[in-house]
Amino acid sequence: MSVSNERRNPRIHNTQQIATAAEAFVEALSTLFPGDTFDQFFHGDTLRGAYWAALEQTLKRHSTPENQPLLLGLLGGQALANPRMIEELLKLFLPGQTPDYPLIAAYWADLLDVDGQVAPRLAQEAERFFNLLAGELRQSADLRRVLYHIAQARHLEIDDLDKAASTKEQDLRRLLEAAIINGPSTLTLQVRHLMTLTAWNDATPAASEAHALTSLANLAVHLPVDALQAVWERVDRLADPALRVSLLAKLAPHLRQLEDAPDPLALVQEAILASDIPLDPALIVDVLIELAPHLDAPARDHTLPPFRQRVLDGVRAIQDPASRVRALSALIQNLPPQRQPEAITWAFEAAGDITHDMSRAMALSDLPPNLPPEFHMRLLSMADDIETPEARALLLGRMIPHLAADLQPQALSGALEAIDRIAGDEARTTALIQLAPFIESMGPLRYLPDGLHDTLSVTFSIEDKGERARAFAALVPYLSPELLREALHILRDITNEHERMAALARLAPHLPPDLQVVAYTVAQEIRGANARAHALVAVAPYLSLNARNQAMGDAMAAALAIHARFDRIMALIDLTPHLSENLRRRALYEALTATRSLRDEAERSRALVVLAPHLMPEQLPDALADAYTILEPLDRIPAVSALLPYLPEEPRLRVAQDAVNLAQAVKPAHYKASILASIAPVLPEELIMQAVGVADYINTPYDQMHVLSALLPRQPEALHDVALETARAVPNRYQRVNALLELAPHVPQNVRHQLLDEALDEALGIPDDYDRASAFAQLAPYSAAQTDVQNQQQDALGFALDACLEADIPEERALLLGRLARVWVELLNPAQSYTLWRRLVGFLRTQPYAEVLADLAALAPVLTLMGSLTAADVIALMGPQHLRMMEQSLSAAN
Repeated sequence: MSVSNERRNPRIHNTQQIATAAEAFVEALSTLFPGDTFDQFFHGDTLRGAYWAALEQTLKRHSTPENQPLLLGLLGGQALANPRMIEELLKLFLPGQTPDYPLIAAYWADLLDVDGQVAPRLAQEAERFFNLLAGELRQSADLRRVLYHIAQARHLEIDDLDKAASTKEQDLRRLLEAAIINGPSTLTLQVRHLMTLTAWNDATPAASEAHALTSLANLAVHLPVDALQAVWERVDRLADPALRVSLLAKLAPHLRQLEDAPDPLALVQEAILASDIPLDPALIVDVLIELAPHLDAPARDHTLPPFRQRVLDGVRAIQDPASRVRALSALIQNLPPQRQPEAITWAFEAAGDITHDMSRAMALSDLPPNLPPEFHMRLLSMADDIETPEARALLLGRMIPHLAADLQPQALSGALEAIDRIAGDEARTTALIQLAPFIESMGPLRYLPDGLHDTLSVTFSIEDKGERARAFAALVPYLSPELLREALHILRDITNEHERMAALARLAPHLPPDLQVVAYTVAQEIRGANARAHALVAVAPYLSLNARNQAMGDAMAAALAIHARFDRIMALIDLTPHLSENLRRRALYEALTATRSLRDEAERSRALVVLAPHLMPEQLPDALADAYTILEPLDRIPAVSALLPYLPEEPRLRVAQDAVNLAQAVKPAHYKASILASIAPVLPEELIMQAVGVADYINTPYDQMHVLSALLPRQPEALHDVALETARAVPNRYQRVNALLELAPHVPQNVRHQLLDEALDEALGIPDDYDRASAFAQLAPYSAAQTDVQNQQQDALGFALDACLEADIPEERALLLGRLARVWVELLNPAQSYTLWRRLVGFLRTQPYAEVLADLAALAPVLTLMGSLTAADVIALMGPQHLRMMEQSLSAAN
């Protein structure tokens, strides 16, 4: 075959040709998904990179001296970027479809200007090339996932699609709930899951122009330059002069990022003067007041409230430097920004007085979560000065999640270099395993070639195969897909079967489908029944339906084969959430039968405690009877308490009364305390005061306080006086501080201030430095709240939040939330904020996507306050997409 005689570059391709083809391929993929779901679940840049690599590899494999002119012609003519050609290629991934190779050959012949008689030859070349390319695409985990979803979507019937959508919604809800339970550390995930869930439920996520621009203006600090420019241009064209002035005031301070940036004040003044109608003076005042803090105003002197100052003085007086660093670390986040550098300097100076390297590293490792970015380089320098490699690696690893992205590679490199200097395979493996969780904040190491290279270099320096396998298993989530097969292979070198099981469980979620079958085989090879059962459960969710059922059956058989009864019971309980209804019933029956045969009463009690939430209603009477066969009261009561919430009303009251009677009858004070504290959270309301009466007979204040602390959340108003009196009577100072602080959330406002002052006085009198530092660390969160009106302000803001959420008009709600956020960040600390945040999420998850974006944009300062700059960034990343949706909505309307 001959092509044009035009001289061409001898290289098979150039960068621009490949980039254009990759861009066209990903664009074609995105059109196969409804709405914006493609952008929500897949990362375009990642897919473009994967297609780029696959196409390059295909060109290398397909290139021969004979067909090189063909490939040059196709690339030069951008045939591989042609949407029709991509459509034909994608047929290889759709059930029941095949590319139209004669059509492809005809297109190629026309593009290459060759004789039509060679079309059959071109069709063969097209089929060979497409199959090679499809094979390379399937090698990429990222591309394989999106192609699998395309195939599944085309294969499902309409009712199946509805069912899949329902399942997807349930999955998103579960993800959001799990992230909320995990606390503020997962705030970024919470925001992402919340937005994805609301977008999934919202068929028309486009917002009005005013609503969208208000959202984006509130996010101006987080927007990239191109989005900021686009928002400014749109705001400048607004017909409503009041809205234009208001939004310009929000944008103006951030426009300094643009070329030829305007003066913020001049820009807003010009907009005010240019209005065709007189603006409300109140609006002008509000706008200029909002703008004023962003101008070059002098810094104000912030003095500390007396309580917080006393706490700070008490911390500085601690003689032991390690204890002083630990207490200062806890206090820093509760100080105003103007005072934080001073406290950080004191912490650094105290750390310099710690002579033992590991002690210094441990003390300094408490600092990163509370350290402003300007101090990161100094802490990195202090880490480099630590000579003991184990200590240096520990500190650098713990710093990684809290550093800016440009400093994280430096910390990782330093930690790996330190680990490489650690003597002994076991010690080096332990250090790598400890480092692994901190790598998560950097993302997969395949995107950091130097980091991946250094990590593998250190890992393979471990000579013992078993230790190397343990290290590999810990690092699996951060390695490249190409290394997964190697990781699965060397996992077999772990001789300890429970460690091999744990490693396999960590590896399973990251394996491509073809390696999941291998993982199943590795799980079956584990000889110990207990470890084999848990390994099969870990692998099963990632198998095909038939293989998954087989794996769960094998896991059930392995659990039943465990010789030690208690271990058998625990394995069966772990299995129950994953089993079919029939297998689940059998597992619970076998677990309850095995529990009944346990001779050790403490083991029988622990088994019933774990088993109670899983039991079927018809099994509860037998389980309760088994609990009453436990003769030792301190072992029986935990089992009874675990079963109590699931019992019908009549036996529940009788069983609870038995427990209170038992507490009254036993003699040792700590027995009474343990029984009452164990039953307190589930005690019926009518028995609470009876339990308090029994607690009166406990003559040791600390044991009595143990009971009252457990009962206090049930009836705080009735119990706070007696609990406070008991806490004050605890003889040990450190325990007395703990007792007083346990009461703080449950006492009235007028008592709380006095209680915190008492706790501080007690802490100042603790003679031991370590215990005193521990007491101050527990007092630190209260130091931010200890002003004359702090707790009342928290309650007031909670009521204000409820009022915001009652606003019927979305634009009004977002405006109100923005006003609330400005006060919120001034008055509340992160812990208090999270309480209100959880209440807010419950409301937002039911709202339309556009309204959620607007509300979160208004609350961006609060997200930052709670310690997650990236949460606000997540919203900002959605901003340009939101602007595009708004443009599309307006175009459609016009």
